[in-house]
Amino acid sequence: MKQIKINLGCGNQAIEGWINVDYAFGARLVKLPLFRTINRKLKLFNLNWSKEIFIHDLRKKFPWKDNSIDVIYSSHTLEHLSKKEGGFFLQECHRVLKEGGLIRIIVPDLKVLVLRYINGEVSADEFIDALGVSYESEEDNQIKKFLVKFIKFPHRCMYDTDSLLKIMKNIGFGASGKKSFESKISDIQKIELPERTKNAVIIEGEKCSS
Repeated sequence: MKQIKINLGCGNQAIEGWINVDYAFGARLVKLPLFRTINRKLKLFNLNWSKEIFIHDLRKKFPWKDNSIDVIYSSHTLEHLSKKEGGFFLQECHRVLKEGGLIRIIVPDLKVLVLRYINGEVSADEFIDALGVSYESEEDNQIKKFLVKFIKFPHRCMYDTDSLLKIMKNIGFGASGKKSFESKISDIQKIELPERTKNAVIIEGEKCSS
């Protein structure tokens, strides 16, 4: 039987053989033919998004049944949710995952950023930028500055390996820290991007039997 695998917070990376899920402004707009036509003329946004992306707000209940998913992959998404939203997200992952199903979560490593600041590699103002908690960017034009809260999702919670492991184990996952591409997911080479694993926390685990 074919495995059901979901890629939560896929961005514009739609992987064949996976259900690629996102709620970004670009992913929603690209499904509107009229907007695509207007955007080509005015060049408001870079809409390099697949029309095959499944649209869902990951802060809300997942649209999949209990114990129905074989594999969950999520890279650089959890940190864009608040602590409460992130907890709900992981609870939903646990609910829909089959017993023994795999989950792999990747987030920026707060410990790496803090050590770089303590060691003087990053100044105070650069540290705030490195945390990714701001909507502002000097490169944005006036239109993007007006729409910034719709098209940008700053970091709202940060993790290190110990903190994320504790949360996931409390939910009911048997989990451990992993290295880039160190995984039980058969097609990890297709979905994992090397640059997204640098200075990152990588946790992989299974849904334990109840």
